[in-house]
Amino acid sequence: MLRACLDDACGAESGTLRGAMPSHRCSIGAHMRRTLLAAILGSTLFAASASAHHSYGAYFEDQTVTIEGTVESIHFANPHVTFNLRTDGGEVYAAEWQNLIQLRHGNVGPTTLKAGDRVVVVASPPRDPSSRKITLLREIRRPADGWLWRRTTRQ
Repeated sequence: MLRACLDDACGAESGTLRGAMPSHRCSIGAHMRRTLLAAILGSTLFAASASAHHSYGAYFEDQTVTIEGTVESIHFANPHVTFNLRTDGGEVYAAEWQNLIQLRHGNVGPTTLKAGDRVVVVASPPRDPSSRKITLLREIRRPADGWLWRRTTRQ
């Protein structure tokens, strides 16, 4: 007499009894469902992280703020070049610039902007007034030598 236990692999769908061989179609179908589920979960997680990375919801994209100060430090690396800017009032702003490839297409390299440079930055302000982070930089001017960078693409 056969026991009435369902096969763990895919017996619930096919009614296969333990000890009996599941059909070829059943084992391929179960494998395909698991693979499809893994692909859907993986792409959903990837899309969520990409969306979070490129979300500017914390900033007023349609507004600009102009900040003048001295570059304290610059980190020239992907995903975005960042630098700290100290104003005459002592406030330090973290600025998120474009990525390396975009900047290199605009003739900006690792030595274009240096610590100690006095610059004027036009960027999108944060929605949180206590935040000192600016992004979507539109323009950077260095009055000492007239150097000017203007954004040609969206961040």
